[in-house]
Amino acid sequence: PYWTRYYGNPSSIYKLGREAHHALDQAHQIVADLLGCTPKEVIFTSCGTESDNMALRGVAFAQAETGKRHLITTSIEHHAVGHTMEQLEKRFGFEVTYLPVDQYGLVDPDEVKKAIRDDTALVSIMYGNNEVGTIQPLPEISKVTRAKGVLLHTDAVQAGGTLDLNVDRLGVDLLSLSAHKFYGPKGV
Repeated sequence: PYWTRYYGNPSSIYKLGREAHHALDQAHQIVADLLGCTPKEVIFTSCGTESDNMALRGVAFAQAETGKRHLITTSIEHHAVGHTMEQLEKRFGFEVTYLPVDQYGLVDPDEVKKAIRDDTALVSIMYGNNEVGTIQPLPEISKVTRAKGVLLHTDAVQAGGTLDLNVDRLGVDLLSLSAHKFYGPKGV
C-alpha cells in the first residue's frame, strides 16, 4: 500500500504525509523490537552497504576528533566494509589493522585483544560470512571491546532472519542489516 495508497512524504504535515510518517514509526518499532533497542536507535538507509559505510565513517570521523585514529577489522570482510576501511586508511590517514582468521574463517577474540591500542576507535567484524558461512563469536569479542572501551560494529546482513540479532546479547554497538535478506523491501 505504500506504493499506491500511503505514498506521502513522511516529513510533511498533510494527511498522506502523516499516514506515511505513522507507517515509518511502526517500521522503526518492529525493527527495534527485533534488535532489542529503541526505535530512535534504528536508522533506515538504502542498503547494507550504506549502513556499513555510515557506521564506519561516522564512528571514525567522530572518534578522530579525540585522537583515536586506529580501526580494526578482518581480512575476510565484505567489500562494503573492506573498501571503506581502505578508503579511511588511504584517503583520510586512519590506521587499519586487518586481523587474520583461522582455517574455519573464525576470528580469535584474543587476537582482537592484542590488536586494540589506546587510539583504537572501532572494531568491525562480520557476523555471518557471506562466502563460507562462518559465524563469528561476537559475544566473546564484545567482552574484549567493552573492557577496552572500544566500539564494536558488525555487518549482520547475512545473519538477518536466521541468527539472533539482539544487540545486547551480541554485545555490539552498531549493527548493519539489509531488509531484503529476510523478506523486507529492497532498498532498506
